Amino acid sequence: MKNLKPIIFKAHSELKTVLPSIKKSHLYEAFAAFCGFKSYAAFQVASNVNVKDLELANIQCFERMEGFSFDAMESLQVCQRIQQVWEQFNSISLKDIYTFYAGASFEEALSATRMLNVLTSQINENDSKAILVGLVIAAQILAEYEENPDNRSGEYWYSKKLANHSLNGLQSEVAEQYQQIAPYRKLLTLLLEKLENSHDAVLPRPSSLKSVSEQFGENHKYCWSGYFSDEPYAVIESITYALDFHDKDEPVIPFSVFLDWIKAEMLVSPSRDKLLEIIQAVKDDEEKWFWHFIGLQHDINITQNSYRLINAYTGNEWDEDGPAVPEGDCGIAFPVISDDIKLKLENAAQKLTS
Repeated sequence: MKNLKPIIFKAHSELKTVLPSIKKSHLYEAFAAFCGFKSYAAFQVASNVNVKDLELANIQCFERMEGFSFDAMESLQVCQRIQQVWEQFNSISLKDIYTFYAGASFEEALSATRMLNVLTSQINENDSKAILVGLVIAAQILAEYEENPDNRSGEYWYSKKLANHSLNGLQSEVAEQYQQIAPYRKLLTLLLEKLENSHDAVLPRPSSLKSVSEQFGENHKYCWSGYFSDEPYAVIESITYALDFHDKDEPVIPFSVFLDWIKAEMLVSPSRDKLLEIIQAVKDDEEKWFWHFIGLQHDINITQNSYRLINAYTGNEWDEDGPAVPEGDCGIAFPVISDDIKLKLENAAQKLTS
């Protein structure tokens, strides 16, 4: 459910200029009445909020305000503003969906039917940003579900439940959760089918790389998104999960998209392994140097070897105790480009990381 607090606070600050005696508590109660509840406390514990008759909703709100000793004109002003509050509260944007799932527990996510329905509707309209958000949400929820070993028998106990077999508490819980997770499995299937069969459905690339793409002459009309810009690894993991879920010879998500999210992760959380993967994957010589300079900004020199000894049993750095094995790489050599171009690329890398 959308957070009502900021909407009420804004309405209160506006109404207070014409109704100095109005309190936020009055507006919470007025909103609850508008939605058909006898009190705001009853509204807070409700699992479903729906207003079908606006005329009736306004009457309920009006009567609640009169009960607080506001006159007819004042009550009418409040009702008019509360209807606007309802319209804001009732509308769900992609940002609302993203924010909700970012803070929701696993159980809250499973019960968020309306959020899921709105997201699915946006995906069906081939909204590329909704496709990205939906991919991450579905993959994360399914992955978390599969982490619980009890859920491995979910399909079995759900079939027993459908056949009216008697189940114990744990079996019933596992069967119920299998049923609850089904819409997210359906969502991921829908997403993958769209990415496979529709020319209009595309997975966006991270907007943090837009300037890099333009710099190296990629004239494609890519779709960009700022969602998950602070956590690109969530997208990387979700793409990996989705491709494994799809299990087809031809991946429905192009490697170039996957690589761009790895590049975004390199900017957020730089590491030698990511840098090595990027430089080995990109084809443009100048872009290879550009990412080398990105690495140098973080004291990662990919031209030098990184060999070290580690404990064969623990994987920790060898402390002269136990068997030792080498780990690392021998570094890579870069193609020859002019010093002027190197300087230009170094400046671009500094600008991007500053």
